[in-house]
Amino acid sequence: MGMLEREMKNLARQAGGAHKTVHDRIATAGRFCERLMELNIQIRYVRHLKARHIEAYIQMRLAQGIQKQTLHNETAAIRKILTQAGREKLAQSTGER
Repeated sequence: MGMLEREMKNLARQAGGAHKTVHDRIATAGRFCERLMELNIQIRYVRHLKARHIEAYIQMRLAQGIQKQTLHNETAAIRKILTQAGREKLAQSTGER
C-alpha cells in the first residue's frame, strides 16, 4: 500500500458516517489509487493531487462502462476525502465538472 493510498484511506475513515459509507469510501480510495498507479501517476500525498488526476480517473471509469450513479457515488467519496484533507477548492472544482 502506497503512501497516498494509506493517507486517503485514513482520511476516508476520519470523515465519519455510517459503517457502510466509510467502507465504501475506503474501497473507492483504494480503487482511485490503483488507477493512478496504472496510469503511472506517481503521487505520494493528497496535497499533490490535481484536477487532471481526478479527471483521468473519471475518464478511465467511463471507458470501463460503469453506470452514471456509480460514478457519481465515487466522485462524491473522492470529494469528501479531499474536503477532509483540507482541499475544499479542488473538491468544489471536481463537483462542477
